[in-house]
Amino acid sequence: MTTLLTLRNAIVISTSLTTLAACQTLTQAKKEESPVVSTAYLDVQPMPIIQQSEAHAPVQDMPLSSNIEPQKKQVLAKKPLKPTKKTVLPYQVDNLWQRITMQFVLPIPKQKQINERKNWYLSHPNYMDTVSKRAEPFLYHIVQEIERRKLPLELALLPIVESDFDAKAFSSQGAAGIWQLMPTTAKHFELNIEPWYDARLDPHQATLAALDYLQYLNKKYRGDWLLSIAAYNSGEGRVDKAIHKNKKLRKKTDFWSLSLPTETTNYVPKLLALAALAKQNAHKKWPVIANKPTTVTVDFGQQFDVLIAAKLTKTDMRTLYHLNPAYLGDKSALNGPHTLQIPIEKAPYFDKRQHIKADMLGMDHYQVKKHDSLYQLAKRFNSSIKELKQLNQLSSDTIKIGQVLQLPIQKPIQLMVDYQISPFIVRAEAPEKIKVSINYKVKPGDTLWEISRLYDVNYQELAKWNNLKAKSILKQGKILTIWLEQNRPTDTINITEQNSVLNTPTWLIRGQNSINPR
Repeated sequence: MTTLLTLRNAIVISTSLTTLAACQTLTQAKKEESPVVSTAYLDVQPMPIIQQSEAHAPVQDMPLSSNIEPQKKQVLAKKPLKPTKKTVLPYQVDNLWQRITMQFVLPIPKQKQINERKNWYLSHPNYMDTVSKRAEPFLYHIVQEIERRKLPLELALLPIVESDFDAKAFSSQGAAGIWQLMPTTAKHFELNIEPWYDARLDPHQATLAALDYLQYLNKKYRGDWLLSIAAYNSGEGRVDKAIHKNKKLRKKTDFWSLSLPTETTNYVPKLLALAALAKQNAHKKWPVIANKPTTVTVDFGQQFDVLIAAKLTKTDMRTLYHLNPAYLGDKSALNGPHTLQIPIEKAPYFDKRQHIKADMLGMDHYQVKKHDSLYQLAKRFNSSIKELKQLNQLSSDTIKIGQVLQLPIQKPIQLMVDYQISPFIVRAEAPEKIKVSINYKVKPGDTLWEISRLYDVNYQELAKWNNLKAKSILKQGKILTIWLEQNRPTDTINITEQNSVLNTPTWLIRGQNSINPR
């Protein structure tokens, strides 16, 4: 019995050893048979299939996964991760033109007029240099207002089409400012017009009125911006008449199908051509306008003389008149507005006076704040430590937070200049006639004599106005400036009481020949 058991065990052990050897041989054979696993399979090749033997089923114990996994990890580690592209928002860019372009929404159809206008802009690269320089102080505020109202940003280009962004532009029909608002439109939107102040020339006030008008038109034409913009140019009556005519003839009533005045048929393509060029990155060639405000509004709260305002804000008068084209005289209007746009870096000079007012409890009293000292307060309120101590019966230089101090009587700042204090300056009535300028484009065969007869002016003066000699031969296409006399506008106030003749307003009339032809 014992012998049989021993024999059986020996057979089992022998069989096991044989089986184990066979498995090891099979495993080694498979390793030699199978190619080395390439990392390329991770991208395009399927995982190799290992055939299992019926006699040796437990292939799960094979070390295939342990061989592949490190290689897989190694490959993944070598692959560079693609950086996530950060979304740039309009207010984050540096160039204001780019901010505008990023928010265009109007479709641009393939129209001959648009292509013609694009070619004109491309053939006049200096045009946008001039426009950008004019727009720089005002465009940021216009963009902000359009964004606030959630309107198409293409409207920010409209002052270019209207006036070449000339804040002093007047048309022969009576429109004025960068938005070329007519007197009736200005009156409807409560823009004040008088001989010494014209709110249509105020880029900020005019923008509010122009956008109000455009929103009204857009609502009337059921969201059609091209019809709205056309009506802004030619008047809603003409657009309504053209739409009615096409309806009667059973024709389309979109802008491109209407019969409108030539100026209007060119007006909309001008705007869309500018937008198209900007979309094609042409704006990168335009002078950069910083995407930040460059001016700030200050309120004097009373009638002021521009000379005094210049001194208070440490701004030269030329800059003040450039930033505030609505002021036509040497001071603000009697009934306002009494605000000025000044360079933003000059704001602290004016704000300092405002902070003093804000800290005052009463007419002549001030409440002590943290870090205040008698020395600082004396300097701030143009006084002395001794005077402050006497007024407040202080025995020492120590003051406490919250303590109310009496201040020396503050003399109100005089914001007006009495020009009659000088015997060399005398006030006078505003002239019955004022000079206005128009532009004239020289035609073939024109002479200074013929043009002077046409406009009833002296031909020698005409030559002088244009830096020419009396016998100069005129070049076709040359733009001449002609000064004409007109009756001054009807006064709504007593000019002699309000204004000096030092700065009699000059009315510049924008003729038919602008730098961007109709």
